[in-house]
Amino acid sequence: MSTVSPLSLPVTIIFHSDWGVSTGTGIAGGVDSIVEKDEHGLPVVRATVVTGAVREQAFLAAQALDGGTSGGWRHFVEALFGTAKRPRLVSFSDARLPADAPPESTVHDVVSLSIDEATGTAKKDHLRFFERASACTLTGTVELHGTDLYGNTIAWSDPQRRATELVLALSGLLVRALGSNRSDGDGLCDVLVGDADGVGDRTSYAARTCEQLEQWTGQAPEPPAIQGGTAERSASAPVISATPRRQSGTRPDDEPSVFRCAELDIVLRTPVISYEVPFSNEIRSLDFLRGTMLLPLIHRRLRGVFQNDAVVRDAVVNGSLLVSDATVVVDGVRGLAVPLVLSTPKVERAQEGGEGGSRTRVLNRLLAGEPEEVHKPLRSGYVFPRHDLALAGQPTADGLAGAIGAPALVGRQSTAHDSRTGAAGAGQLFLVKALPTGLCLRATVLMSEALHEHVRSRLDEIFPPGGFPERLGSRRLSGAYGRASCTLGQFRGSEADPPKWDRDGATTLWLTSDVLVRSPRLGPGGRRDDLIAALIQAGASVGLVDGADGRFAAGIRHRRIDSWAAADGQPRATRTAISAGSVLRVRPAEGAAPDAVIAALARLSIAGVGELRAQGFGRFIVGHPLLERNEFSLARLEQGDMLGTRSTTVPTSEEGR
Repeated sequence: MSTVSPLSLPVTIIFHSDWGVSTGTGIAGGVDSIVEKDEHGLPVVRATVVTGAVREQAFLAAQALDGGTSGGWRHFVEALFGTAKRPRLVSFSDARLPADAPPESTVHDVVSLSIDEATGTAKKDHLRFFERASACTLTGTVELHGTDLYGNTIAWSDPQRRATELVLALSGLLVRALGSNRSDGDGLCDVLVGDADGVGDRTSYAARTCEQLEQWTGQAPEPPAIQGGTAERSASAPVISATPRRQSGTRPDDEPSVFRCAELDIVLRTPVISYEVPFSNEIRSLDFLRGTMLLPLIHRRLRGVFQNDAVVRDAVVNGSLLVSDATVVVDGVRGLAVPLVLSTPKVERAQEGGEGGSRTRVLNRLLAGEPEEVHKPLRSGYVFPRHDLALAGQPTADGLAGAIGAPALVGRQSTAHDSRTGAAGAGQLFLVKALPTGLCLRATVLMSEALHEHVRSRLDEIFPPGGFPERLGSRRLSGAYGRASCTLGQFRGSEADPPKWDRDGATTLWLTSDVLVRSPRLGPGGRRDDLIAALIQAGASVGLVDGADGRFAAGIRHRRIDSWAAADGQPRATRTAISAGSVLRVRPAEGAAPDAVIAALARLSIAGVGELRAQGFGRFIVGHPLLERNEFSLARLEQGDMLGTRSTTVPTSEEGR
C-alpha cells in the first residue's frame, strides 16, 4: 500500500506533566517499568496509543454531533477507524521528539509506594522504581489513506476531507491525558490535530475548531468510496490461459529467457513485520522481506500508470516480472544467507591480529574434513562477502573473508482491543517482534526484455529516482509499523560470464532464498533428490557429488512457509521449502555437456528454480568464491553495524556475487 495520501495533517502533543507509555517490562536490578523509546533512545508515544485515545473520543464527538443518537457521524467515524471487517481509513504516526534531543534531559526515574488502605501506611516490599519523561512537545502526523489493502484508490471528496479534519480536531481536544499512571496525574496533555501554528494556546486552538464546527452545515457525509472493487478487479484480472504451457525439452517455450534487472533499496522508517506464522501470542517477523510482499508493490505501481494494459496486467502470470527477497545491506554489501556447510570452533579463541572475539574462524566442510577440535555448525544469519573475493584465487592477507551477522528484532507488547468498544480485550496481551527502524535492505527486480521495452519510457514516473514511500508487511495500517522509503535503481542486463567448473569438475550451488520444489507424489518436496530433479527438468542436467574423507556433499535445512491471504481473511496452506543457505555440490550428469550444463545453471540462478519464482523463491549462486576456501575468518557484526550507526570492518563494495 502506498503512503501517498490525499491529506496529511500534523499532530502536536503538548505534555504538561511527567508522562510515559510503559512497555510493561523492567530491567533486572534496575527500574521496574521502562517507557517506550524510539531508535534514538528518546521517549515516544506509539501510533497505536494515539489512535486508541483519539478513536475513543471520536465516538463521543460523533454521538454529540448526532444529537445523542447513533446516526451518520457515528457511521462516518466507524469507517475512519475501521471495523473487524473493514480496514481503517486513517493512520496516525508515532509522536516523537526531535532526533537531536538529549535522552538524559527527557527521561528520569521516579519512586513509587503502595499504601495499605487499612493502616494508611506504606506496604512492605512494595517500593517501585519506574521511568518517566519530562514535560515536552512531540509531533507526528495523521494520514488519510489514498489506497486500500489491495491497491484500489480511495476517492476522497472535499466534504469528506473537511469532515475528517473536523472530527479529528474535536476528538483530539477531548483527550486530556496519555500514557501510564494517568490517574495519578501523569500524562496531562493537549492533543492538537491539524495546523497548530499561530493559534497561541489550547484555548485559541479550540476556538478555531469551534468556528469550523459552526461553518459545517448538513449531515455527516458518506464514507469515501473505493474505486476498483471486487467486480472491477475481476474484470481486469490477469488472463490465465486454459491451455497448459507446452514443454520444449526443458523450459516452456513462451517463458522469457532474457531479463533486465534493477536493485530495489528499502530503508525502514518504522519497524516492519515480515509475516511468519504466529506462535501462541507472539507475532514474530522474519529477518528479511519476502518477494511475496514486494512483488505486489512493484506490479501495483506499474498498473497504476499502465491501466487496462494487457502486457502489464499479465506480467506476473506470464513470468515477465519477478522480485527477489530483500535482505539486509551493510556498507553497500548485500547479505547472503549463511551457507549451511560452515562450522566454527565450539570454544572461541582470540585470533592473532584480531580484536578479542570480534572474529569467527570458519571451516568450509565441503572442502575440509572432520576437524580435530569440536566444531558447531553455523545455521543462521547472513554473510557479507568482501568484494575482493570476486577475484578467485586472490585471498586476503589476514584471512578475513567478510562479516557475519543478522538484524535483531525489536519487541513491543500490545493488547488487542474490541472493535466495538475500543476497550482492551481480556486475555488479549500479545508480543510483536519486528525488523527495526533504520534497517536497509535490498531486493532485485527482474523484467523481461519485452516488458522493460514496453514500460521503460515511464519508469521515472512510476518509480521516482529520488525514492517513494510505501507501507510494507503485517499491521501496516496501524501507523506504528510498515513505513519505508524505497528507491529503484537503473535497469541493466542480467547476463554475465558463466562460472567455471572447478578442478574436480564440480561446482557449488548456494541457495540465497527458499526453494519450493515438488516431490514425485506432487506434494511439497524437501529432499536433495527433489531439488536435483527440479534442476534437471529446468535444463541443468546435474548430479550430486558424493562426500569423501569427512567432507560434506551438501548442507540442507528446511523451513515452514506460511502466509496470510488478506482477501480471504485466513491463512494459506502451509508449504515446506528447502531453506535459504542450503548448499549442494554438483557436477554434470553422465553424458551431459559440461559447458551446456554450467550455462543452464547460470541462467537458472537469475530467475530461479521451482515454484513461486516471481515471488523470490528459488534463487541461488553458482560457484561463489567464498565456498572455494577451506578456512577463513568472518568479522562479527552487531546491531549498530546493521543500522549504520557505527563503522564496520566490511569495505564498501558491490554485492558479494
